[in-house]
Amino acid sequence: MMFQNLAMATVSYSAQAVLLLGFGLLLRHYYRHYHRSYLRFWSYASFYYSASTCFALVRMGALDNANVAAALTPYFILAQLASLYVALSLLAIGVFDIVHERPPATRKRRYFYLTSILLAGLLMLPAVFSAETTWVWFLRDTMMFLVSGVALLSIGMLIYTQAPASIGPRLIAAAFALIGVKNLTLVQISLFSADFSISSALWALQGVFNLACIAAAAVGIIIWLLEAERTRTLSALQQAEYLNTHDALTGIENREELMSKMPSFIDASRSNGRHLSIFLVGINRFKAINDTLGIRGGDRALIEVSQRLQGITPRPLAIARMSGDVFVILFDHLKRRSLIEGLGAQIQRHVQAPMQIDKRAVTLSCGVGIARYPQNGVHADTLLSKANMALAQSKQSDTKPVVFYRRGMDDSYIRLIDIEPELKQAFANNEFTLHLQPLFNNSGSLLSSFEALVRWQHPQRGLIAPSQFLPFIEELGLATRLDDWVLEHCAQLLSRWRALGNEVLPVAVNISARHFQNPELVIKLKSLFRRYQLNYSDIELEITENVAMTDLQAGLNVLQQLQELGIRVSIDDFGTGYSSLAYLRRLPVDKIKIDRSFINELLGEHQDSGGNIVRTLIELSHGLKKRVVAEGVESAAQLELLSQMQCDQMQGYHLSPPINLKMALEMLQSHWKTQSANEKMAPTGAI
Repeated sequence: MMFQNLAMATVSYSAQAVLLLGFGLLLRHYYRHYHRSYLRFWSYASFYYSASTCFALVRMGALDNANVAAALTPYFILAQLASLYVALSLLAIGVFDIVHERPPATRKRRYFYLTSILLAGLLMLPAVFSAETTWVWFLRDTMMFLVSGVALLSIGMLIYTQAPASIGPRLIAAAFALIGVKNLTLVQISLFSADFSISSALWALQGVFNLACIAAAAVGIIIWLLEAERTRTLSALQQAEYLNTHDALTGIENREELMSKMPSFIDASRSNGRHLSIFLVGINRFKAINDTLGIRGGDRALIEVSQRLQGITPRPLAIARMSGDVFVILFDHLKRRSLIEGLGAQIQRHVQAPMQIDKRAVTLSCGVGIARYPQNGVHADTLLSKANMALAQSKQSDTKPVVFYRRGMDDSYIRLIDIEPELKQAFANNEFTLHLQPLFNNSGSLLSSFEALVRWQHPQRGLIAPSQFLPFIEELGLATRLDDWVLEHCAQLLSRWRALGNEVLPVAVNISARHFQNPELVIKLKSLFRRYQLNYSDIELEITENVAMTDLQAGLNVLQQLQELGIRVSIDDFGTGYSSLAYLRRLPVDKIKIDRSFINELLGEHQDSGGNIVRTLIELSHGLKKRVVAEGVESAAQLELLSQMQCDQMQGYHLSPPINLKMALEMLQSHWKTQSANEKMAPTGAI
């Protein structure tokens, strides 16, 4: 029989049960602290292993009573084997979690547990159908040592090969592997023993060996966790250091890191006689991208832009993200202005190439501002500031998209700083005033509508033209506020005129890009029309061509909502942007206003080509069921040509300059008197 010395076996199993229970509690404690899944499974494995040794103790105690032993021993043996095999399954699941950094699925874990219990039951079958003979003991206990030996040796080898190559994992792997080798050695010894038994001395020795290996595994777990915590701390420190110098989203350098390096780049350029070129790349109207794709989609677009910039050849000296949608690129090998300008155009082409974001085709546009050392400054702050001025200039509609800093650009920024408090004071004191410019019919004889134009009645400088303050309004982010002011005062004006018994004509209001992209625009207009009891046809909206084309889908949504309300929309300054009449076919707009630059070319050096362009625009617009307005009609000859081309409406100084509200009311009243007189003179009875 295998248990020749029950006292020694009892001591061995008792010590193992207590040690394994303590080991399990220790692992459970560490699991709550470190939240590593394998610690949870291994703590359960320790509890089951401890339970297995307890069932073995109870089984050995039952041997003193033959009746009890005969009745209960099979159940104790089944519980011992089932607990042992479940413990081995839990150890294996923990190793799976270490290797794959996630535990197996719940269903697979249940298969493990069920297989363990079935294996224990299978090994109990000989005891059910035959007496407790030496062969039955040999088959059951030898298989127990064989299965556990192979499992523990395999688990030890997996931990050794898959876990980090440090002391803790190696110690755990060695402990499991040694217990596995010990169990397989016991199997071999029992095979060569005459009665398939193991001596009491060897049994006691293997128990002590188990205790030593379990203690070693516990020490290994503690070392491993401490090492992992230290590694995690170092990783966190390295990540923090990385984030101090790099942009968290794109992975390229951030502003602080670039600013720390630029003095070195400037010194190196000075000593080597090289020129340092600073390219500031700014994405145009990026808010529209965020509104369309969402924040995550916008982030992916910025990542794509950063990757494209990193792929530019020749390789830049440095690339950094300065702010949300602005990047900076440094080169130190360019001297000729033409080469620098060509490189700026290349950067722009890289950024503006179509990209796929969430299976949607997206095309960005960007401006490029350039400053150079030593031409534009010798300090990092100065150079970046001047590149930023050039970038701001590049985003103006009347400039090139690649702009070098030049003297005088500072003046607009100084002026911006000076004018900001004045403009805010102008809003507070209601210093703005409306002027209306009339629009006439095809012949130029009948008034058809007005366009609202804003002027600034400055308390010291008198009446200020829009060109002198509107650019600052836009740069200071006050465009929406000014639009609201104009809409409100136009609504008040129309309501007041109507209350005085006057029949009114539509008034067109130009809407800024930021306002048009605001999803609350439609809600705001509904409230305005309801408050002043206006018809939706009383106020028309004008948006520039580039605003409509910034984000075609978002623009379509807004325009469709306006059209459903009955608010007419015109495309202003048509021909100056990057759209085409094919796009206009999709846009639900009512009018197209041809830019004054085309009207100017109706007469003079380029009158043939200019006339053909205007005629074609009018014919195609009519084909798209859209009315056409000509801006900037300055002479009778232009008026006559446009009338012959069937242009629907005219606007310009030849017909009428912008006029104050009193003169506009007089012109409106005169118009309706003329209309009334014409109706009275018309022959009656006509069908």
